[in-house]
Amino acid sequence: MKDVKVHAKDILRMIPDEELAKLSSSTKVDYCAKVLSGERMFYLLVFALLAADQISQRKLEVVFNNSMFKTLFNISADAHVTHSSISTRLSKIDLSFFEKAYEIIYRRFSQLYTEEEIMHLYLIRVDSSMVAECCNRLKAGFTVGKKPGDGRQPRKQIKYTMAYDGFAVRLAEVFNEAVYLSEDMAIPKVVLKLVKKDSRHANLYVIDRGLSSLDNFNAINECDGKFVGRIKTSRNMEVVESLMKEDTDTDLGNLELYEDNIVHLYDNEEKKYSETPYRVIKARFKQPRDTTRPANKGKVRRVENEVFLITNDFGLTPKQVAEAYRRRWDIEVFFKFLKQNLSFSHFVSTSENGIKVILYMTLITAMLVMIYKRENGLGFSIGKFMFFMEMQDWVCQLMVVLNGGNADKQNGDIRLKARIP
Repeated sequence: MKDVKVHAKDILRMIPDEELAKLSSSTKVDYCAKVLSGERMFYLLVFALLAADQISQRKLEVVFNNSMFKTLFNISADAHVTHSSISTRLSKIDLSFFEKAYEIIYRRFSQLYTEEEIMHLYLIRVDSSMVAECCNRLKAGFTVGKKPGDGRQPRKQIKYTMAYDGFAVRLAEVFNEAVYLSEDMAIPKVVLKLVKKDSRHANLYVIDRGLSSLDNFNAINECDGKFVGRIKTSRNMEVVESLMKEDTDTDLGNLELYEDNIVHLYDNEEKKYSETPYRVIKARFKQPRDTTRPANKGKVRRVENEVFLITNDFGLTPKQVAEAYRRRWDIEVFFKFLKQNLSFSHFVSTSENGIKVILYMTLITAMLVMIYKRENGLGFSIGKFMFFMEMQDWVCQLMVVLNGGNADKQNGDIRLKARIP
């Protein structure tokens, strides 16, 4: 792997073991745990998520009892677990250990970004993804659509709403109640939490059409949070002022700007226009699209030739607003990576606690891959594959050393962990 600039070993060594050990003590995650300590569970899930595209409790059992895993993370050879003990541990293990571990690792890894790159991390894409349990074993979840007519129970689903900054997830919420099926209920919980944490109000939140309630726009605005979203072209509003000038750049990439207005949105509850000003940018696609309504119009979103973008940031240019909204697609690519490559399309645990533990560990593993792919100029999938291949190579070298041989000197100290967690 001559073209690799930053190796997987270097990234794994950045995981702060001393801080994880302190967390183990402060959270008491290891209370009554004989084999599956918090740190062991941490590294078990990292290794398994890197090793396979889809993991299960039985696969976690195989991984833990495998000599490769034990050698790489310096775990005693006689340590042994079963899939049932993993299941029980996931359902009862202290969640705060994994929440705080995620925060620590995010801070550590985000330090690798330059000041210029950090500026891009202030663009926070917020969206949701649904995951369904095909075996109907979820202890909590909601159903979507009609019940099956053959007497079968409808599949339960869980909703994940995340705020993604292009490097990692700043905040994630897990929803298992039907009321959160609406994005107007789920997204504000994430956005408003982050707005309160962002004391400098540097973040710009990018949201899709799912968030459309005037009350939610006002709630973000009142907290001094800045956002860019999209509204329906049929949205009722009154123009207060036009921001279009003779020298306004109307080229928005594949869109062409035709209006940039300060508006008041109609309040359906009060039956009048709201007094809070927003900015609505109206643009058309340069290449007209086929807008013929499909026969199954209830299942396919209507195609339009116009896009209405809304923001409460009056200092951005129309092109900056359009570019910010275009970058919203990054979170869709990230969701695809999580589901296709990090086992996020199904549930390893069906308990609420276990689901959240797996969520945090999936996001931590995604951070490791993100740094590796970024430093080595790779894609998500190949980055994850090469990361694990390097781990296999080092296990082979470590086994040579442990058996009295000489490993490749250019790799230096190949042991990843100096102590047994």
